[in-house]
Amino acid sequence: MSPIEAEKQASVAFSPAILRLSSSACFSVFLALSLLITGLLYGAAFRVSQMAIVSSPANPNAAFERSVREVVDGYPIEAMAPYIARHRKVTAAFLVGIAKKESNWGKRIPRSVDGADCYNYWGYRGEGSRGMAMGHGCFGSRREAIAVVSKRIDALVDEYQFDTPEELIVWKCGWNCAGHSQESVKKWISDVKIYFNKVNN
Repeated sequence: MSPIEAEKQASVAFSPAILRLSSSACFSVFLALSLLITGLLYGAAFRVSQMAIVSSPANPNAAFERSVREVVDGYPIEAMAPYIARHRKVTAAFLVGIAKKESNWGKRIPRSVDGADCYNYWGYRGEGSRGMAMGHGCFGSRREAIAVVSKRIDALVDEYQFDTPEELIVWKCGWNCAGHSQESVKKWISDVKIYFNKVNN
């Protein structure tokens, strides 16, 4: 047998073995890659499942704010509804009821010297961050107005237990209504009570 023929026979003999080895190696590599990818996907899915979903917290006052807006719809005070709704019902009810009587919910208001809204819809006579205007406090923002006026109302409710319009007549008269007519006192109470009751229901 010539060397060339011997080489051909050896090549034919080894070809199936080499083919089987190559197929086995490819299958092993494929299996390893499949396991690796499966492991990575499973790990990623597990991490996602453990992640806390971050979302904006729901507004706990949303329902109350809607009810306040329904009462004051279309008036300037409506823009203050988000701040009003942050307070307990009795305070919010006085904020709405008194503002209706004193300013028609922001339509009759004190203004600063440049004509800007002082956001004082309650006839509040304490000083605001912009001082005084037309004998009343002039606030720098709606937020400030609600913060200051609600604090005063809270003090009257908590310290003196004035939690009805009849008792909170001190808002109109001070501690003595002698300088006011009985008719005006009764009218103040009845007008405030209408909207106080709408909110404090």
